Amino acid sequence: MYRVCTKWISRFYGTVCEILIGGGKIEKIVINPLTRISGFLEIEVTIDNHKIIDAKSSGMMYRGFEKMLQGRPPLDAIYFTERICGICSTAHSVASAHGLEDALKVIPTPNDEMVRQIIHGCEFLQNHLRHFYQYTFPDYVNGPQINPLYKESQGDYRLPENLNKTLSIHYLKSIEYSRSAHKMLAILGGKAPHNHGVFVGGVTVNMNADKFIELKSILSSIKAFINNIMVPDVNIIAEYYKDYFENGKGFENLMSYGVYNQYIDKPFKYVEPGVLINNKRYKFDKDKITENIYHAWYIADEVNIKPEEGYVESDVSKKDGYSFIKAPRYAGYGVEVGPLARMYLSGEYTRGISTMDRTIARVLEVSKICNILEHLLKKIKLEPTSQKIYEVPEQAKGIGLIDTTRGSLGHWIAIGDKKIKNYTIITPSAWNLSPTDSNGVKGVVEKALMGTYVKNEQNPVEIGRIVRSFDPCVSCATHITSDRYKDISIKIT
Repeated sequence: MYRVCTKWISRFYGTVCEILIGGGKIEKIVINPLTRISGFLEIEVTIDNHKIIDAKSSGMMYRGFEKMLQGRPPLDAIYFTERICGICSTAHSVASAHGLEDALKVIPTPNDEMVRQIIHGCEFLQNHLRHFYQYTFPDYVNGPQINPLYKESQGDYRLPENLNKTLSIHYLKSIEYSRSAHKMLAILGGKAPHNHGVFVGGVTVNMNADKFIELKSILSSIKAFINNIMVPDVNIIAEYYKDYFENGKGFENLMSYGVYNQYIDKPFKYVEPGVLINNKRYKFDKDKITENIYHAWYIADEVNIKPEEGYVESDVSKKDGYSFIKAPRYAGYGVEVGPLARMYLSGEYTRGISTMDRTIARVLEVSKICNILEHLLKKIKLEPTSQKIYEVPEQAKGIGLIDTTRGSLGHWIAIGDKKIKNYTIITPSAWNLSPTDSNGVKGVVEKALMGTYVKNEQNPVEIGRIVRSFDPCVSCATHITSDRYKDISIKIT
């Protein structure tokens, strides 16, 4: 048996270690870390006759935010949990604020809630723009050859040269609009990432005419780019990669906690909380959420844990563990969350569930979010924010459930002696990237990889495309690159 670590492949995927077993009949490919995602993710697949027969998704970074929060003042949670992620920090501030408001019985004014929804919407814009162009594009578009930052490292580019050149220009142009979305967020949130505008009881910023005019102007330019450039770009990619409508299907179970669902008027409304399991729709029930730790590096008295039951201890020596990500389940099922789940459950996009459908749904969703933000700006009142007096109780519990860029995000808080007793966070990527549970139910990404035909095991482009279609976010991470190292081979006896 031998392992080969190849830097040539690593420029496209991460470090790929290929293990050949049994004279080459069955092959294992380990990609660690998978690149062009947020955080450190390992993907291991077993291939038999070019077909993936088993898959493992492993979150390889332990953060410990839930443990850090224990014993701290409850109001610290908003700013602490924002630091979980740099690209989707606003989502955590909103979920945490909702959880604290539930515990403290505080209700923001309708106007403050609309300002908060605009702040959150700006994060949708910057994230989807960034993911589509910076993370997804290199899988399908042969972009500028800039060494060592980028060089062609896979052979399945199908676009004609003229379209490659055009879309490469859009790749660079998109950075401007993603930055503009963050500028919108900073106007209302004070800064981006890790805004200071979202807080218990509403927001900390006063909406005035200057802010209103600037927000409308920036949003108008972003919307034009999305509708005139981004939507046609995804249609071009879909036209040349039609086979990706047939892979990455997974369980085809979907879930959303709902987003922009508190409004009655259709222009403001998006998707209600709901689930789709085995092609049947059900009302969402938060009590059906559990976390399974059988294959996660954690220990507790039980394998299945309710989110409100509190913190579990980490154990990296656990025999059956292979991930720092727990396995969230809804009524025992693995469910996909994210733009495709929302667009499908809302009826906005129902073509199918696949790698390419996820990519298209994300682009169409960001166009819809632009429309919602436009309508919110028309309805919002230019008035000072309103904060009510409240006190942190001795004992309380609260839940904040929201849908955000990557899917369903939940914060569960328990307060004791006016301090945080327990804090549980289930992120969208935990739903999608989870390991197999004690009942043998695969994680969503693991299931999506199963059955995939890999044309060239030496260059498994299919794996990266499928996994990235979920927009994985394991944690914030810093990436470096160097052109000063040669390829290496390590033989293991």
